[in-house]
Amino acid sequence: MTENVFVSRNEEQWKALEAFNSRLRKRGGIKKADTEEVREFARLFRLVGFHLAYAKTHYPDGNTLPYLNNLVGVSHNFFYVRERGSWFSIREYFAYTLPKTIRETYKYWGAAMAVFFFGALFAAFYVAGDTARVSAFVPDELLAGWLRPDDTPGLNVEGYRDSAFMTAFYITNNTTVAFNAFVWGILAGVGSLFVLFYNGLMIGGFFGFMHGEGANMLVLYSQILPHGILELSAIFLAGGGGLMLGKGFLMPGEHTRAHSLILHGKTAAKLIPAIVIMMAIAALIEGYFSFNDLGVSPVFKLAFAGLTGVGMVAYFLKGILK
Repeated sequence: MTENVFVSRNEEQWKALEAFNSRLRKRGGIKKADTEEVREFARLFRLVGFHLAYAKTHYPDGNTLPYLNNLVGVSHNFFYVRERGSWFSIREYFAYTLPKTIRETYKYWGAAMAVFFFGALFAAFYVAGDTARVSAFVPDELLAGWLRPDDTPGLNVEGYRDSAFMTAFYITNNTTVAFNAFVWGILAGVGSLFVLFYNGLMIGGFFGFMHGEGANMLVLYSQILPHGILELSAIFLAGGGGLMLGKGFLMPGEHTRAHSLILHGKTAAKLIPAIVIMMAIAALIEGYFSFNDLGVSPVFKLAFAGLTGVGMVAYFLKGILK
């Protein structure tokens, strides 16, 4: 085969790879390509690599070899991404990797959120109608941290400040909930659904009890929402990861069950750094702001919670709609 025939037969694929390189250069790399684009880019990269090897053997002095050498070299730089510094990696994670993962998994964490709030709303209305029902959903130690010194129902703010009971409870409880919601997804997703629904019942029952007993709900919300929005968001992501594991186990598709579980697990694992960081930030807000007597009014704390909520919604929507 002459060099001209070789070029005419394969030039279309070379131009396609050139176009890919141009798009990737504008986007800032292959990490910002979707799955199908990466597959097509990999196919073209391998194919043109074979063409380069063929040209080296058959047309070592021709004009095609330098062209293919340059084309494969540029593609190689996009295909094999170099490791970057830790700060770059963190920025890339929150600017690209996490939003992309949120978009890919929104059906799962959305389902996790729906299950949690279904349980919460059911328990809240059920307990608000008769506060004696609270024991069906809420542990005694949780209520004890919020009862007044005379054991009458209500918000025991002073008691909380003295004992720091609720700080320890919420940090331990929500971290455990997030971990269980993720890990127990291995049980075909049923474990995650149970954890989410049960904890929804507990939180909803608690708020229903406090409302039914006439507690100052403005103060109550101001001491829970500033950190609670981040904690709940982390729990929903963890629950979504657990449901992904469940789907990988139940519906392997064309893969073996074990391989499907690994594939789904790799995607779900991308949520873990965000879950850990969100929990850590929420713990700091809880310990130093939500329950700390800084002379800050409940309205200001609720405004802070509102800004946190708007920020979380905007970030999640960025991931979904991008």
